[in-house]
Amino acid sequence: MNARHPVGYFGPTSNPCADAARWEDEQDRLDEQAESLEIEAYGIALAALGSKQASWFKAHDMGDALIAPDEALTDALGNDTDVTDAFDALMTDPAAQKLREALACFIAKHNWREIAGWPDAA
Repeated sequence: MNARHPVGYFGPTSNPCADAARWEDEQDRLDEQAESLEIEAYGIALAALGSKQASWFKAHDMGDALIAPDEALTDALGNDTDVTDAFDALMTDPAAQKLREALACFIAKHNWREIAGWPDAA
């Protein structure tokens, strides 16, 4: 038999049905383990993001990974509707007024020609 078998495959034996059932059981176990680790990783990441000792723009030690929250936010804003919805709610909250003003100042400083319709803005 030249076909490649999935990792964790212990066959073939004389009982292909048992081989298939064992392989399915292994896949179910791996799925459960991945779900459990994802829940654990959520707790680690949440604790790291809630830490007052680290800057939002520095990589945070999250288990075996160093992750920069600002870069993760940028990726998530384009790919995760929950993050986008939460960011929209945050940015429209009155508490974010200072951030909106600073962001508007930055945008205006770097894009004033395009915004104001400067003749050579193309």
